[in-house]
Amino acid sequence: MNTLRDSLASIPGAVQNLASVASNYYTYVGGRVQGQSGDSLSAEDRQSVASSPTTTESLHSFNETDSVSGAVLISEKSLPIPASLVKEQWRLIFNSDASVQDLQEAINHCKDLVLISEENSEERRWLVRHLVDLRYSLEEMQEAERDHLEVGPSGKTVVGHHFIARQTGVGKVLHIPKHRHYCDHCTRIIWSVVQTSYICMDCHYMVHQKCVDRVARVCAHVIASERQYPILEICPEIGLAAQRYKCMECGTLLNFPLNFNIQCFGRLSKSENSWIEPRLCDYTGLYFCPSCHWNDQSVIPGRVVHNWDFAPRKVSRSALQEIQLFLDKPLIRLEEANPKLFVFLEKLATLKKLRQNLVYMRKYLSECRQALEEKLLEIHIGSRRYLIQSNELYSINDLEQTENGTLAEYLHKVFNCFDKHIRACSMCMAKAYICEICSNDEVIFPFDDGCIICQHCNSIYHRVCMTRKNMICPKCVRIQERRQKFESSEEQEDKSENSNENDDQM
Repeated sequence: MNTLRDSLASIPGAVQNLASVASNYYTYVGGRVQGQSGDSLSAEDRQSVASSPTTTESLHSFNETDSVSGAVLISEKSLPIPASLVKEQWRLIFNSDASVQDLQEAINHCKDLVLISEENSEERRWLVRHLVDLRYSLEEMQEAERDHLEVGPSGKTVVGHHFIARQTGVGKVLHIPKHRHYCDHCTRIIWSVVQTSYICMDCHYMVHQKCVDRVARVCAHVIASERQYPILEICPEIGLAAQRYKCMECGTLLNFPLNFNIQCFGRLSKSENSWIEPRLCDYTGLYFCPSCHWNDQSVIPGRVVHNWDFAPRKVSRSALQEIQLFLDKPLIRLEEANPKLFVFLEKLATLKKLRQNLVYMRKYLSECRQALEEKLLEIHIGSRRYLIQSNELYSINDLEQTENGTLAEYLHKVFNCFDKHIRACSMCMAKAYICEICSNDEVIFPFDDGCIICQHCNSIYHRVCMTRKNMICPKCVRIQERRQKFESSEEQEDKSENSNENDDQM
C-alpha cells in the first residue's frame, strides 16, 4: 500500500516536469535551432540552449525518437560529444531533414575543427570518428538519391556483429512477415511493420534498433572462427558453483525456488520467493538465464560422433547460432574420432566405400577435356566438392543425411552419372586398366566393385585373381626384382673398381 501511495503522490510532479520539458522543446532542422514559433535563434541563444542540461536531454530524446523512425542520426548515447564541442553541436549533428549540402558543410567544418584541435586529444578523436560517420551518411544519401530509395539507418558493428537494417514498408507493397521475430537482447517481439530492427549478417542475431547499442553477446561467427571446430565432448558441465551461480552470458544471478510457510493471525499461508530458473545448455555444459536460453532444441555434434544420437536437446541462443554456423562445414573426422562406428553401422561403411569410388572418378573427370567443358563436377557436386576429394571429412548435415539415407541416395545418383560419362568417353576409356593376372580383354577401373587396387604401385586387378596370387602384386614383384638386379650390378662394379685400384697400387 505504501508503494502504491508513493506512486500516486509522484504523478503531479511528473506532469509538471513534462510540461517544463515541453516548454523548452527545441528541434534541429537543417543545422538551425528553432523554437515552437519557428523563429531562428541567435548564436548566443544557440550556445545557451545547447549548454543547458534540460535542452540537452530534450535533444537526446528527440534523436532517439528519430532513430526509431529510421532516420540517419548520430545520437549522444552512441557517440558522446566532448564538453568543449557542445557549442559546435548545432553545426555538426543533423536530423533526417538534412540535405546533401548541409552534410557537406558539416564535413568541411569538421575538417577545420580537426586541424585546429590538439593532437591525441579527446576532441580530435571524437571529431575524426564523427567525420567518418558524416561521410558515410553523405555517401548513403547520395546513393539513395541515385536509386530513388528511402534512406534507412546505417549498418553498425557491435562486439563482432555486422548489423544491417531490416527495412520494411519501403515501396508500394507493404511486406507482412509470416513469422514472429523476437529481439535477442530484450526477448520482446519485433513488430516489423512499425519497428526498425537490425540483423547480423554472420550469425543472424536479431535486435531492436533501440537495443543495438546494448548488445553484450559476442558474435557466434567470431567464436566459431576462434574455436575452428565444434565441441565434440558430451555436455562438458562444470556446475553452477564454478559459474558463481550467475548466467554465463549476462551475469544474472541464478537461484532456486524456496517454499516456506508463514503463520498470519493463526492461519498458515504458503509463500514462494521470486527466482530465476537456471537452464543448462547441452552443447556447452553451461547454465544460462531464461533471457539467454529460450529452450531452443538442436542436434548436439558430440552426441552424434560418440553415440550416433540425433535427438534434439535444449541449447542456449549463442550455442544455437554457433551450431548453425557449423552445420554445413566439413570439419568432423568421424573415423578418427570414433572408428567403431564404421564397424557397427553398415550404412557408414557403405558410404565410405562410395565416397572412395567417387574420389577415383574425380581423377578421371578432372583430366577429361569434355567433362571440364560440360562442367560435370560443378553441376552435380557444386559446393560439396569435399565429398569427392576424400572420404574422411563430414559435416553435421552429412551425418544427419547419412542417418536418414538421403546422402547415400544422392551420392549413388552422382556415381551413376560419372560412371556413364567415363565409360562413354574415349579419353577416359584410354586410361582404363587390364588385369595382368588373367589377361582378360575386359577393361577395369579402380571404382569397379570386383576390382582391387595395389597400394604400392596403383595397379588394378580383379579381386578374384589377386586372391589366387595370395594378394601378391606381379608388378611389385617385377619392380623388386629389377631393383635387386640393379643393386647387385652396382656391387659388382664397385668390387671390380676396388680390385683395379689394388692392382695399380701393387
